[in-house]
Amino acid sequence: MVKVWNLTNCRLKINHSGHMGYLNTITVSPDGSLCSSGGKDCKAMLWDLNDGKHLHTLDHNDIITALCFSPNRYWLCAAFGPSIKIWDLESKEMVEELRPEVVSQPGKAEPPQCLSLAWSTDGQTLFAGYSDNIIRVWQVSVSAR
Repeated sequence: MVKVWNLTNCRLKINHSGHMGYLNTITVSPDGSLCSSGGKDCKAMLWDLNDGKHLHTLDHNDIITALCFSPNRYWLCAAFGPSIKIWDLESKEMVEELRPEVVSQPGKAEPPQCLSLAWSTDGQTLFAGYSDNIIRVWQVSVSAR
């Protein structure tokens, strides 16, 4: 459950229900109008903070570990396992799925997991922190879909 509090009077404004399982991550859009949450149920839920409504659910293949809104496009990035999906929120279509190239190491059966996401302020670069202590960086072209 995502709880939204009014910090002026310290009262609960609304409960956003819908997830089945724990939440790992929550993010608010740059303009403050949207919120997205994700976790164990492999779903990224999009909430309208002005109207207090559930807008949409984006399904994933694994537990969502990080979410991040683009600062200059109507995009939401969701990290799950080693992958990152970039969603266009207007069309509700996936724009891109990013997967790091990983050299397998002896004794390590699973690829590193993406644990955190952040955009540069100009929205051209996406940074992703992984469980192998490496920050991977992707350049996003202006002409992207």
